[in-house]
Amino acid sequence: MKVILIQPPYSVWPGEPKTIQPPLGLLYLAAVLEKEQHIIQIIDSPLEGYEQEIGLEDGRYRYGLTVEEIIERIALFSPEIIGISCSFSTMHDTIEEISDAIKQFNSKIKICVGGAHPTAVPEEVLSMDSVDFIVMGEGEYRFRELLSTISANGNLKDIDGLGYKINNQTVLNPSVDFIANLDELPFPARHLIDMEKYFRINRPQGGTVTSSRATTIITSRGCPAKCIFCSIHGIWGKKFRAHSAEYVIGEIEHLVQKYKVEELVFEDDNLTFDTKRADKIFSMMIEKKFNLFWKTPNGVAVWRLTEELLSKMKESGCYHVCFAIESGNDHVLHKIIHKPTNLAKVKNLVKAAKKSGILVEAFFVMGFPGETFEMMNDSFKFALKADFDKAGFCIATPYPGTQLFDQCKKEGYLRKDYSYKNLITRRGNINTPEFTSEQLEKFVAKSILKFQILKLVNNPKVTIKIIFMKIKSDPRTMAKWLYNRLVEVFRWN
Repeated sequence: MKVILIQPPYSVWPGEPKTIQPPLGLLYLAAVLEKEQHIIQIIDSPLEGYEQEIGLEDGRYRYGLTVEEIIERIALFSPEIIGISCSFSTMHDTIEEISDAIKQFNSKIKICVGGAHPTAVPEEVLSMDSVDFIVMGEGEYRFRELLSTISANGNLKDIDGLGYKINNQTVLNPSVDFIANLDELPFPARHLIDMEKYFRINRPQGGTVTSSRATTIITSRGCPAKCIFCSIHGIWGKKFRAHSAEYVIGEIEHLVQKYKVEELVFEDDNLTFDTKRADKIFSMMIEKKFNLFWKTPNGVAVWRLTEELLSKMKESGCYHVCFAIESGNDHVLHKIIHKPTNLAKVKNLVKAAKKSGILVEAFFVMGFPGETFEMMNDSFKFALKADFDKAGFCIATPYPGTQLFDQCKKEGYLRKDYSYKNLITRRGNINTPEFTSEQLEKFVAKSILKFQILKLVNNPKVTIKIIFMKIKSDPRTMAKWLYNRLVEVFRWN
């Protein structure tokens, strides 16, 4: 079959950085479909129209190909079915706009939407008149089975994790199976996108990289942690599954040889969860003499990290590691978030990482139901005492498909104007007996500024280096970011 896979344009609020990375989910899917002799084209909207910015009525702006340009591409290729990625709930309105335009152009084209958002709210996405199917969870095998079933005029009820309509009634097949052996998957089909343009733009997740030839890679799926704010379980499940070290090294060799990659951005949620596997990967990277730089912008499982592994990470090229701490208060960490992190262990890991020469960043999330401002301040104090080089303070965001969303909806904590477009980590979406969303935004904005000022005073060399890297990477976005942070601070004074 002739298939188009679409990565939609991105919509962001002013001050949010423009980031762009290869759509690995679609690339894995395309690689699987190509093995079945399907004819695949990818419309990578954010990349192909990166320079285009269109203001939206709600104050956001969208960058990427326009809907009209997407339709022009579809007209040239004449696909039988189109798969659209909806990784984030903030894409909901964009998906509907694109789907409606496709059906208006040619109502015979079938449309399937996959990703975290349709997995979290399947009935809602299927309620769009223009959407024929959704795939919940892992898409590679499920979408492949959908194509086979359509070709053979088979029964859709036999496809695990598929959503569809019969006589305008929604049918959701249970999502049960996960890919047990990830090594079965071919390498992502990066040949279907413009990798050289990614290198020229050079804006992967995490904002800054040291090399112009940096790209992303994912080596594992699934997470056994029970963090209430995370929606990853719906997609990858709770069991940790991973590519073998040999597979990972093979993919790295492919990236180095074919694309001359010099830096890796590991998108794993738990790169170091299996310490033996991680040690083997890093050891093989050293033995192969890749001489690559690499970082972990999604964070690593601190409770599984060791000082010995940090040393091996540095030797294999790691220069920036993010610790997903979430809270500096034990009660919040263990009784509210349900994360098995030992704060007493963190300080030694920070010392070990910095001693090795790795820049250490930490993630903190504030504003959970049951959390007080005193508890939130413990996160700020812990970030200073642990001496992180950099810390990100985010507002707890109730994404659909999370325990946090379910709890807030049940307790009536969601703000009255709750909307998918406002699901960003600088905006409060929760009102509890302990705080309002506005009070929370004020507290976090001031915490960020206070931390940055104190780090600048106490460790000016590292702080100035981080700021310089951001300015060098994207001076325009950095200027917007600084302006908006100042606006936030003055707004709350």
